[in-house]
Amino acid sequence: MPSSKIQKNVITVRGRERSLTIKQKNLFSNLDKYKLDFSLLKKDKKYKGSKLFFEIGFGSGDIIYRQAKLNPNDLFIGVEYYRKGITQLIEKIENNNIENIKILHGDARKILMNIPDGIFEEIWLFFPDPWPKNRHEKRRFIQLDMIDTLASKIKKDGKLLISSDDKNYIGWTLSLLLMKNCFNWLALGPSDWRLPNNDYFGSRYEKKGIKSDREPYFLKFQKI
Repeated sequence: MPSSKIQKNVITVRGRERSLTIKQKNLFSNLDKYKLDFSLLKKDKKYKGSKLFFEIGFGSGDIIYRQAKLNPNDLFIGVEYYRKGITQLIEKIENNNIENIKILHGDARKILMNIPDGIFEEIWLFFPDPWPKNRHEKRRFIQLDMIDTLASKIKKDGKLLISSDDKNYIGWTLSLLLMKNCFNWLALGPSDWRLPNNDYFGSRYEKKGIKSDREPYFLKFQKI
């Protein structure tokens, strides 16, 4: 049974990071241009009236980039631990003059603690590391304490969207969320967890999994 207490210094990412190429280092050096000071968010007239969306672990940034391009009046904020993924998103932004994406670098667990409550329309957790071995369950991002944290950052009636192609992880996630009284599970039948939102764009990882016969599952929750 997962602990309901916050576990400090828990590793939720795996593997050593590869060295960046010169091009990637140059792109990463531009990260400061995409940082966001949440304390100044309400004072910034540029984002007045904007809906805020937050993606945890955006990988190469495929999904957040496409959503930002389709919805220029909304603000999309992504957090990623690996620098390579950040450089891939920055390259997309700069090649296409996207102005409504902000990027946070680091451990999402720690970053969430410093974000104001009740500001996001949606939080996305697409294809996180499932940490499949039993002894590594404590490293999974979704834990009882994290559900409380995620709920606190989402507006009333806002959504939490989670996907994975690992059945065990989906079962784990669903069981924990149903234990809490923070969200309603928006599912009426099997198709509801086999199909994503209508405006969803798949990632490279997802497409790679489908080619390997790994079926994706999509969990949609609404904050109570």
